Amino acid sequence: MSVAHRPSDEMLASFAAGQLDEGLAVVVAAHVEMDHVSWRRVQELQAVQGALLDAIEPVSMDAGPPHSRLVEPDKLGVDRASPGGEPGLPGVLRPYALGPWRPIGIRIALRRIEVPGAEARVFMLRAGPGIALPHHKHSGLEWTTILSGAYEHEYGRYAAGDFDEADSDSDHTPRVDPIEGCTCIVAMTGNVLLQGWLGRLLQPLVRL
Repeated sequence: MSVAHRPSDEMLASFAAGQLDEGLAVVVAAHVEMDHVSWRRVQELQAVQGALLDAIEPVSMDAGPPHSRLVEPDKLGVDRASPGGEPGLPGVLRPYALGPWRPIGIRIALRRIEVPGAEARVFMLRAGPGIALPHHKHSGLEWTTILSGAYEHEYGRYAAGDFDEADSDSDHTPRVDPIEGCTCIVAMTGNVLLQGWLGRLLQPLVRL
C-alpha cells in the first residue's frame, strides 16, 4: 500500500496525547492502522510524551478511549474485524456499534458508527465506480480515511490508507474511481453545504 496523504505532525501529536474529539480520533486511528509511517510516528510521539510524564508527579490514569489501543499495520490481516467478526474493517471499530448500510443516493450507501460522547458524527460511506458526488463545502470539519478504492477532487487523488482533511475553507467535488469504487470512514462536524442551484434544491434532503 502506497500512502500519499497523511495527517500533520501536529494532528498526530494531539491524537497521541488523547486530545482529539473521539469521533475525529477514530478516523485518524483508522489511517494509522493502515500506514506504517504514521504508526511509527505515533509511537515516537507517545514515547516522547511518556518521557515527559516520567518527569512529573504520577497520577492515576485509565486505559484511555478505545481508539488509543492501536493495531500495528503488520497485524491487520488477523485483527482487522468488527465485534461480529465482519472482515475488512479497521480494528479500531471493534468497540463501537455499527448500523446497517442504508442507501442515500444512486449507488451510494451510508453506515453509521456510534461513538458515545463524540462531537463529530462518524460513518462509513460507500460509493460505486464512477460516481461524482455533489460540489460542496463544509461548515465544520470533515476527516476521511480511505479503506478501499479511491476518489479524487480538486486537492488530489486519495486511495486506500490516505487521510483527507477538509474544513470550512475547502470547496470540492469528489469523483470516485471508475473501476474500484470507494469505501471510506468519515468524521464530520458541522454540515455539508451543497453548491449551485441544484445543490440548493437538494440541501433540505442532505442528512449526513
